[in-house]
Amino acid sequence: MQTDNINFQNIWNNKNAEIPNIQEIKSTAEKYRKKQIISTILVMLWLTVTAFGIIFIWNVINFKMVTTSLGIILILIALALSLYLFSQNINVIRKINPSISNQAYLSSLKKLQRQRLYMQTKGISIYYILLSFGFAFYFYEFALYMSTIAGFLAYGLTFLWLAIVWFFLRPRQIRKQNQKISKIIDSLETIEKDLVE
Repeated sequence: MQTDNINFQNIWNNKNAEIPNIQEIKSTAEKYRKKQIISTILVMLWLTVTAFGIIFIWNVINFKMVTTSLGIILILIALALSLYLFSQNINVIRKINPSISNQAYLSSLKKLQRQRLYMQTKGISIYYILLSFGFAFYFYEFALYMSTIAGFLAYGLTFLWLAIVWFFLRPRQIRKQNQKISKIIDSLETIEKDLVE
């Protein structure tokens, strides 16, 4: 049963209306939880492969300037920070258990929502700052060997992509993630309030 198909207005207006099954809402939340675990693990695997690829390049190519190594270090720190935040997210998601009481279950979902909010605001901001400086330092050595136009193009395209991700893709993804968990939390809160009355 989709949580957005529940007509809470009927419940409030007509106490004889059938109250949505809490187990169905928990089932929807459990599907959401499993999907989040899988997607988070896939993102963590992708970040790990990327980090190992960068380390491999760093060991194979003999960079002449310190700025290139500094850029690589900043990028690796950004990736490590992301891995840490995603692992914290996995810990919160794994602790959500549908067999616990409704209040504890709701509390667990709210904790996940707060964790996501922290990750989507402070965590991702630090990630993008480190990544931006990392790319700036990393490309400096290569830009010196390029023509001025090619150097501006390399920097411009890189920072254009970062800007597109920051200003367009990131807010859209945050909004979609928040809508999904908010629907589940709102459904549980509404049912809990209705049952108390």
